[in-house]
Formats: sequence, C-alpha cells, structure tokens
Amino acid sequence: MTRPAITARGEWPPGVAYFRLGAGAHTVFFPGLSGTPDLPSGADMWMQRQLLAPLARGRELIWMNRRKDLVPPTTIGRIAQDGADAIRAQLSPPVDVIGVSTGGSVALQLALDHPELVRRLVVVASAHRLSDEGRRVQRELAAAVRAGRPRRAGAAGIGAMAAGSWGAAAFGAVGWLMGRGVFGRSGPDLLAVVDAEDTFDVGDRLGEIAAPTLIVGAERDRYYSAELFRRTAEGIPHAQLVLYPRTGHLGTTLRRRYYRDVRSFLDAA
Repeated sequence: MTRPAITARGEWPPGVAYFRLGAGAHTVFFPGLSGTPDLPSGADMWMQRQLLAPLARGRELIWMNRRKDLVPPTTIGRIAQDGADAIRAQLSPPVDVIGVSTGGSVALQLALDHPELVRRLVVVASAHRLSDEGRRVQRELAAAVRAGRPRRAGAAGIGAMAAGSWGAAAFGAVGWLMGRGVFGRSGPDLLAVVDAEDTFDVGDRLGEIAAPTLIVGAERDRYYSAELFRRTAEGIPHAQLVLYPRTGHLGTTLRRRYYRDVRSFLDAA
C-alpha cells in the first residue's frame, strides 16, 4: 500500500513548525518531547512518517511542534494556546486531536481551554499529570541539558521509556549514544516545556472535557502509571480507556493494536 505523502511543511505563526501528511479530515497531532522545536529531518523525519502513516490513511494528519521562542517560565496552557491559534488560522475546526506523551498534556489542555476546536480527543502515553517518577526523570534530563551534558540527558530520558529495569539499562545505553544528536542543540524552549509539565495537573478539571475521548496507556509506563491512566479516563465523562499489558512508555505506540484502536475510535460515527 502506498504511504501517504507529505503535502506541505513549514512554520505557522507564532513560530510553530508543522508538516501535513495524507488527505482527508483534519487530525492534529501533538508529538512527544523533542530536543528542538524544529521540523524533523533526515532519519528522524523518515521515522516520523513510518509511525504516522497508518494514522494518515483516509485523513490529513497535521503534525505540530512547540513554538521556537519559548522561554521559562511558561505553562502547558500557553503552549496549547499556540496550537489553538494555529488551528483557528490554518485549519477548519473542529478537528480531531491526537497527543502523545508531552503532546498528550497539550491535547488535554487544548480540549479544556478551547473545547470548540476539538471534535474527538486521543491521549496516548499521557495522563492528567506526570507520575512522581516521570517528574524525577524529566528534572534529571533538564539538569543534564543545563549542564551541557546531552548524552546524560539522553540516557535519562530514553532509559525511562522501557518497561522494566533490564530494558531501562539497554534503553539508557542507546539514549547515551543518541544523546548528542537528540539534545545537543537543546535550549531554553526545551527547558520551558519540561518545567511547565513538571507542574501540569488538570485532574480537577477533567470533568469539563466535552469531546469524546480515548486514553491509550501502558501498564508499565514509568513517566505515568496505570493508575494515572485510569484516573484520567474515569475523570472524563464517557471516556474510553485502552491499557496495554507488559508495555512501557515507548512501547505504547509500537503495539500492533495501537493503530487499530485509535483509528476505530476516530472513525466511529
């Protein structure tokens, strides 16, 4: 089967990098935390296309990063506002919204603050707040970036994506090797997002979300937890929860069921 093509790429005010993949109903995609606010390129873009292509069949997926000039202090609400401004100016709301990991925090905030823009909401490997372990890991990652140690940042951030201690050691080694490429050019914008997510918690507002919602999580996610996924789904009226067993943070979007679960939800009348 032919993979959906990238039809446009560039930057929308106020400095939001984007690319559009496929054709059909608009679906905004907020990705997880990245080292820079730029568009993916090279091998990273190839990987993004492989992961997103199954979601873009029969619909147009619009990938949107954070704005380029973020500086601490900021909030997830301000980041979601940038997304809302871009959706209003460039698309035809309401749109379906998918948010993964940190992007899930942005998607939840968008649905709360700008409900008229969101038709259906999918929150993947994310919850109404980080777990205590997730906060600890992201603080360690930020401290390493501030100290100019990108390999240490990679080891911390990628190591925690595994499902267990053995996997964490292997993932940490891979993260150390990848760290310079992923976090070598990281600056204030990354630190602003990490600091914002450290204090992010919309648990007391979940009942305000009006859009049909699907929460997709993993039992062994160290950034969040099975309990946080359940609490998030229980707090949103009529939300659906899919929880993958024996799976960590990274593995959530690698499960064969993942694409079927998300597409079935978005394609439902």
